[in-house]
Amino acid sequence: MTGVKSLDKFLEFFNSNASGVIGTITNQPITFSTKNYSDFDLSLLETNVSIPCVMITINFTGNNDFQMQIVASKQTIAALADLMMLGTGEVEYVPEEHHDGVQEMLNQVLGSMTTELHAEGITSSGNVTEISLNDMEIHKEFLQENKMVEISFELLGLETFFYLLFEQTALGTLDAVFNPQKAAPPPPPKSSSSKQSSSKAAPKAEPEPVAASRASFAEIEEIRPSGAKGVNIDILLHIDLPVTVELGSKDMRIKEILDLGQGSVVELNKLAGDLVDLKINGKKFATGEVMVVDENYAIRIVNLISREERIRTLGPE
Repeated sequence: MTGVKSLDKFLEFFNSNASGVIGTITNQPITFSTKNYSDFDLSLLETNVSIPCVMITINFTGNNDFQMQIVASKQTIAALADLMMLGTGEVEYVPEEHHDGVQEMLNQVLGSMTTELHAEGITSSGNVTEISLNDMEIHKEFLQENKMVEISFELLGLETFFYLLFEQTALGTLDAVFNPQKAAPPPPPKSSSSKQSSSKAAPKAEPEPVAASRASFAEIEEIRPSGAKGVNIDILLHIDLPVTVELGSKDMRIKEILDLGQGSVVELNKLAGDLVDLKINGKKFATGEVMVVDENYAIRIVNLISREERIRTLGPE
């Protein structure tokens, strides 16, 4: 805890939503917690994050606007982005690949925060506006007056840190967001003249009575569906429908799909010589053998569902 009530409340929302969203995206048991609160300390960043580091700027908008920065190591950003893409997390940092992934991840965290804040009656939503590799040389002079919150979590078995940076104005805005009664000015006292004028005000007119009566409804007749035998499907017989042949299928992870290239081989779940499925509207209606007729592929039907089942197959999903 930081000891600043409004900031602690904000961090409670941030840590809980980050733990839930990032833990789900990366399929890792991740729990974010507030470790330390202090003035801006570049030496602490150099020790726990290392320079150059990745700086992420987040803008919050709503009734009260403010900004904060996240400072994290290159390795942390690379690991989170790679885990998001179903990798192992043990990769070299590549800005072009990893910045976009982490930006999408954080925007999902901020979207979850927005929903939870709205449920508390707080209109505030955040969005990542910039993410870049930073050597801190230009920014360190401007950050001297900032407050710094250390966030810790376990990633790939190691304790990991990143830092949230807040300007004094942002802390004041947070105080107004989470303690609106402190920011609201007291109502002006009523003058004696206003009391006299209110006492002399004309009495309110009584509202006219509204006529009401009990609603009446007609009896609902039971309608039974007619049998299928009376349905004339002749008008449908000339409609073209796509017939597809499925040689087999396979479930693949996103990472495996992204790794495919020219010449890659995808092994299906059927053996060579097995019967293939014929489908209409995505529904199986026959099985058959693959043949060649005049240099074209063809299917010789081996098993076929009944005519009634085929009619049902023509309908929508």
